[in-house]
Amino acid sequence: MRNLALCTALVALTACPAEDPSTTDSPTTDQTTDNTTTDGTDGTDGTATDAPTGTTEEPTGTTEEPTGTTDPGTTTEGACDGIDIPGIDESACEPLASDYQPRENNSADDEWPACVSDDGPYTLVDSPPSTIARIVAYENIADLLWRKADPTGDDFTAARNEYVLPEGLESRLVRREDMHYPPIPEAEWDPQVDPDKQCTVEALVTKYPERCVGPAHIQPIVDEAFAAGQAGEGDANIHAARIHGGLLWFLYLSVYKEANTCATVAPKDCDSAWAYYTGGEAIDAPIGIAAEVQALSANAHERIHDGIMATRCWRDIAQDMGEYPLLDELPTDQQDLFAQGWEQLDQGLHRGYAVIVRDYMQQYVDAACSSAETNVLWAFLQVAGPVLGREAEERAASAAADLAGLWAAEAPGPEEVAKGIAALDEIFPCP
Repeated sequence: MRNLALCTALVALTACPAEDPSTTDSPTTDQTTDNTTTDGTDGTDGTATDAPTGTTEEPTGTTEEPTGTTDPGTTTEGACDGIDIPGIDESACEPLASDYQPRENNSADDEWPACVSDDGPYTLVDSPPSTIARIVAYENIADLLWRKADPTGDDFTAARNEYVLPEGLESRLVRREDMHYPPIPEAEWDPQVDPDKQCTVEALVTKYPERCVGPAHIQPIVDEAFAAGQAGEGDANIHAARIHGGLLWFLYLSVYKEANTCATVAPKDCDSAWAYYTGGEAIDAPIGIAAEVQALSANAHERIHDGIMATRCWRDIAQDMGEYPLLDELPTDQQDLFAQGWEQLDQGLHRGYAVIVRDYMQQYVDAACSSAETNVLWAFLQVAGPVLGREAEERAASAAADLAGLWAAEAPGPEEVAKGIAALDEIFPCP
């Protein structure tokens, strides 16, 4: 009989060795069952509407520049001969003993009790979430903007139409909260506004901009880039890169948020956490942010998926004859187990997001050292890079300060960005 782990938080793992990089194993394939989902409607994260079925044709999940890490010990030419950026080595990465590990002997050897997630693919709490349609829209926007060269004004208009679909990406981005920050005190809530929409109240957005990150920080970036792109002002590729960075930021936070409200508000939000990451697809064929992580680090991708499965496992354990009590109604050991799984997911998300940022930094160095254009890459990094600042400061203040200085630069040299990669690797080792 396996013991129930009572840890309230996970500790950060130590960094993996950088020498002799090797490729991680490919992700374990999900098996299709009657309980798994593809497309559908019914909402989590708010009111539901009918969602488009299927996904875009052959979504690639690639960034605007070729993805993937460079060969181990890549050196650049000419003035960059002294720069040596090691490839990612995750061969020694291992989960914590307290982690939920569904891909290892169906969780039989870890500390978690048996649950619905042990035997394979994600099992829905409710019906297929409308979140899936948002990730399909993200894929369509990617095809129109950052996966093509020089998108036109019409491309930006078509992409914005995808963004503003009813109950779509915009509807959630404009109220998205970053749950890494303290909540808005209930005494300050607007009584005329639903609890999950307090970040639509202008005064609260102004007072709590880090918590109300969607309207305070992400929405202005995305709206400005769409407007400039539609008007044909400036560099279309830069506007596309900024939209890409803003939407990735939103997706990264949304997975974490929905995993929490699955415990605290609505059990079906577990389904939205899974869909915000994978787009409702199997672990070995995801779309959206999961495809971008998987292309760079199979290990990070699988560990994020394990964290999502951990919160779903907890939701199954913490039920009573098909009824799902909320977190504050449960005993301390159940609350502790949720905190353990949610932290496991958070660690994976930090690493997965970091490898995307790292890849763009590597591309920047390569471009700068070959006298190629770097403005588009830097436009993405200036949006996406600072997102990791809060967690970086908590983990390693000195390295975090180095990164903060880098993001504030207008056009850093390749040596500066290479040092930034080293700092990022120090702060965000394998999960």
